[in-house]
Amino acid sequence: MDWLLTNARLVDRTELVDIAIANGHIAQIRLASSAPVGPTILGPATQYWELGGRVVLSGLVDPHVHLDKTYLNSSGPFPNRSGTLLEAIAIWRAVKQQRGAAGVQIAVRRALRAAIANGVTAMRSHVDTEEPDDLQTLAAILEVREEFRHAINLQIVALGFAGTSPVIDRVMADALALGADLVGGAPALVADPVASLSAIFAMAERTGKPIDLHIDETEDPASSTLLALAERTVAAGMQGLVTAGHCCSLAFMNAASAGRVIEQVAAARLHIVTLPSCNLVLMGRGRQPAPRGVTRVQELLAAGVNVCAGSDNVQDPFNPFGSYDPLQTANFAAHTAHLTGTNELRACLEMVTNRAARALGLDSCGLRAGAPADLLVLSAFDVQEAVTAPPSRLGTFKNGRVIVRTQMEQLWT
Repeated sequence: MDWLLTNARLVDRTELVDIAIANGHIAQIRLASSAPVGPTILGPATQYWELGGRVVLSGLVDPHVHLDKTYLNSSGPFPNRSGTLLEAIAIWRAVKQQRGAAGVQIAVRRALRAAIANGVTAMRSHVDTEEPDDLQTLAAILEVREEFRHAINLQIVALGFAGTSPVIDRVMADALALGADLVGGAPALVADPVASLSAIFAMAERTGKPIDLHIDETEDPASSTLLALAERTVAAGMQGLVTAGHCCSLAFMNAASAGRVIEQVAAARLHIVTLPSCNLVLMGRGRQPAPRGVTRVQELLAAGVNVCAGSDNVQDPFNPFGSYDPLQTANFAAHTAHLTGTNELRACLEMVTNRAARALGLDSCGLRAGAPADLLVLSAFDVQEAVTAPPSRLGTFKNGRVIVRTQMEQLWT
């Protein structure tokens, strides 16, 4: 046995437990011993950690980030004066090649270290694939992915505008051949969203790769790309293999129209990623009262849809905020979606743990015997505080190995 964590508090149990870790997996979870003679799990362990009732979670999952853009604000003054999505896109396209491969890698390493210290063991990043020079950025990120493979599972989405030009289609195809894991895009931002969806699904069929899209990141209730995506997913037989991020227009539709779309989303088994921090920043500029711009999380959950929550952009022209902390994202999601009941707060925690893992195809993960030992230890003694008052992280395990451990000391005088 490599590790024995004693007297841990889990999400789904009232009693404290002991967790045995061996060969990179959770070997056993047993009720903690109340006797002073030792833990209920017999056999020696190489290392012990007495948790004293502190919370242990499965490794956090950040299902939607943009590592190629991250921390751009710290490398130069790039103000988004209007605060809108369109200006952010224009700024990014004008300056992105100024970073160079070395600059990108510095930023990505910083982002991954921050995420891992916050307890993230899996992440999915969208990376621009619009022009040939973007492939250099992708290659730089793939190099860093290899450096951190022992610490985090990093998936890459080729984010382009398929079907809009032969150059973009070629760059996206090259990105997928180079090592990108999913086909991406933002169909609502092109002139013909339906044609773009057709090109995206054709690319997915050719490569055998799943799909993760930016969908309806707009305040226009008439934007119906999400409905078209759900219908296309069923037609292609890709239920459970397609993810849709943002889906903001759903919040601006009337209840009847939104209900019809959500019904189709559930039938297509789409994974929906809400991105509260970035959408709170970008949506509703110039409108009074300013809307939240976040998708209909409550209604999607009620329909049985797998809803996740992600960081999205962090400290760049799209969003000056962020710290790669999924528990803070869960907190934002609870605030913006009015999820305040006990079960609702638990759902928000699931949005950055098992629900997000499911969206990334990591169904084997979780806190159970036989699962990979991807977990984190919190300084909190109350599970609900993981969402309501995100606590400090004391340790992150990946495949049974401690990647980072934080020691804290607080002195009162």
